[in-house]
Amino acid sequence: MQLITLQPEDERVQALYSEIDRLMNKLYPIASDQSLSLQELKQPNVKAIGLANEDGIVACGAVVKKFDKTTLYGEIKRLYVKPNYRGKGLSRRIMQTLLHYAGEAQIPLIRLETGSKQLESIALYESLGFERCPCFGLYRDNPLSVFMELKLSQ
Repeated sequence: MQLITLQPEDERVQALYSEIDRLMNKLYPIASDQSLSLQELKQPNVKAIGLANEDGIVACGAVVKKFDKTTLYGEIKRLYVKPNYRGKGLSRRIMQTLLHYAGEAQIPLIRLETGSKQLESIALYESLGFERCPCFGLYRDNPLSVFMELKLSQ
């Protein structure tokens, strides 16, 4: 499995993002969607990675460097593993790579929003040390959202 940087013009990335959008639109109302767009992958504050093999890109995730008033943080976005590849530790590998990048970039805090129906994701984040927190950034309290954060040691 090869670690790659996601590029918006890559048809494999476009197909993967469409797959993620279809799943999220089945689980949650479109109004609650604050996903990372393909165009945002080119922004200098975005680090988006994937794991690819002969089947294409089978897992992905991103960290977006942001400021909330005076707090620098990284937000995890688009963590996803294709159904046939789940249970193989790929989401953990993506997360560990993104957390390593955040540490090297001196981002002291990692935050994320996930859906309340995504119990496996919540369990993964908790196993990595994330704790529930209040909503942040442009998010609003929503019973379908779970907000979490992890302080990185500096």
